[in-house]
Amino acid sequence: MGSIALEPLDLGLVLLYLVAVTSLGVWFSRGIQSSKDFFLAGRALPWWAVGMSLVVSDIGAKDMVGLATDGYRYGLVMMNFDFIGCAFPVLVAAFLFMPFFWIAGVYTIPEYLGRRYNPAVRTAFAVIWALFMMGTVGTIFVSAAAMFEGLLGWGFWFSVAVTGVLVAIYTTVGGLKAVVVTDALSCIVLIVGAALICISGLAQVGGFGGLHERVTSIDWTQHHFQMILPADHPEYPWPAVLLGLGFVLGPAYWIGNQAIVQRAFGTKSQSQARASYLFCAAIKLFFPVLLVLPGLIAVALFHEELGRPGADWQAGSQVLPMLVKRLLPTGVLGLVLGAFLAGVLSNLDSYVNSASTLLVNDLYRPFVRGASDRHYLRIGQMLVVVLLTAGALLSYLIKTQFGSVFEAFQTFMAFFQGPLLALLLLGMLTRRATAWGGFAGMLLGVGTACFLNAARFLFGREAAVSFLWVAWWSFVAALLGTIFVSLLTRPYDTQRLRGLVCWIPADEEAS
Repeated sequence: MGSIALEPLDLGLVLLYLVAVTSLGVWFSRGIQSSKDFFLAGRALPWWAVGMSLVVSDIGAKDMVGLATDGYRYGLVMMNFDFIGCAFPVLVAAFLFMPFFWIAGVYTIPEYLGRRYNPAVRTAFAVIWALFMMGTVGTIFVSAAAMFEGLLGWGFWFSVAVTGVLVAIYTTVGGLKAVVVTDALSCIVLIVGAALICISGLAQVGGFGGLHERVTSIDWTQHHFQMILPADHPEYPWPAVLLGLGFVLGPAYWIGNQAIVQRAFGTKSQSQARASYLFCAAIKLFFPVLLVLPGLIAVALFHEELGRPGADWQAGSQVLPMLVKRLLPTGVLGLVLGAFLAGVLSNLDSYVNSASTLLVNDLYRPFVRGASDRHYLRIGQMLVVVLLTAGALLSYLIKTQFGSVFEAFQTFMAFFQGPLLALLLLGMLTRRATAWGGFAGMLLGVGTACFLNAARFLFGREAAVSFLWVAWWSFVAALLGTIFVSLLTRPYDTQRLRGLVCWIPADEEAS
């Protein structure tokens, strides 16, 4: 496709954004004196900033590149990840789970699971989450490199290095407060940039009518304007979308994703935690169009160059770079590149800060007791650099093994989100779930997910299982395993479960 030379105006806008976001992050790192300041921003974050941070923690570089690619491959069905996987789950999280977690005073989701079940469950999920977050950081690096390679001609590893250093500067010193403040700025820039791509693309194809006419005239796009696909569709059959996405991946993401819920943990009160989720849901109503529509525009304009998607399709990462290069004039190009950088930086800072929080509080602190608070703070800051480095090393493997970064991210989630949701629901809603029941359910659920994901390697590509079905069946396995073993083992007494089961209040509430 060839690289482009940025005009002075475009380059100035990109540099202005980079300087602004880095300076803002460093400025708000002032006053970070304790681990609570670093991990939870001293629980002093305003709800509106947290809501905007939630948006860009969910929607970032991997989604801009990945959903444009999968919008090209599959069409409007990709909008279901927000319409089905976000709207209802966010409301459930806002009115039931987030206020409850906030009152419990936990730093992480594994911490809650450890209190509710036992330390083995906490440690196992902490390890799984850490591996997932390193993989997610790798997908974000791949997204950044795809854009920088396609637009600026930068090499893969140079793109990864520049991106990692920028994030390390302010995330290492500023913690959650710096992350949320910079995310609020990035949210605005991201919306503007995505809207500019859609407006420019629609102008090129003759509006929505012209888009529909061009796309439907191509022989491999018969389902591109359908949000509900046939039950035999290989990737997104409607039963799997309903069960795997609507009942499992969506709720698990908004209820149990450490990178998401940690923002709510940093708010001033439980009512503000709830408000931040509702504000996020309102903003995200616009994103299905902003992120999936560019893929359809690319089908209409560039399908002859990009080719027909298939098992060995190699042009996927070039969908968004081609749109940006071909459609946007000087000045607008700089804004959109700034928006993409917003997505890269906000996604990276969210996941590395959350992974650092989890590693310190769930794996390091329980085994290294009695150290000073400043010691834990310094360990958390060092882990930011370690996690960025690990994600960078994983990025090349992700680039070569998956059809899109969005597919990679969802596949990683499917390994454990089903078991996680099963344990959270049974743990919070019933006192009968036992420690050994939770441990057995976790093992059975994660084992089921691993087996289903490995099917294509064991039995050939034709036996591959959609990650939506993996999520659903691993959830069912964990649910049944937890219930069965819990019925055979003794539950905790009521006093032990105070503040951990939603209908058993904490001691101070009971009084």
